Amino acid sequence: MPKPDYAYITLTDVTAGEAAVFARWLRDSFAPAPHLVRFASSLAVANGEQDPWPLSAEGGDEELAAELRRHLASVGTP
Repeated sequence: MPKPDYAYITLTDVTAGEAAVFARWLRDSFAPAPHLVRFASSLAVANGEQDPWPLSAEGGDEELAAELRRHLASVGTP
């Protein structure tokens, strides 16, 4: 994703629930400004998505996992 002002962290072989725990920690402890944390799946990028999705500024692990699952469903992952 050609965005010069982004830093990337890649999680591999994780479930949406596991990724949500990390994303919540990142959002709440490291980068707490609203809409600072964004995410993309490798499938979305492979399908031409150019912009990462913003992570909700609120919500716990379950809500974020549901958000990640919605993202995956929108790009064709069961």
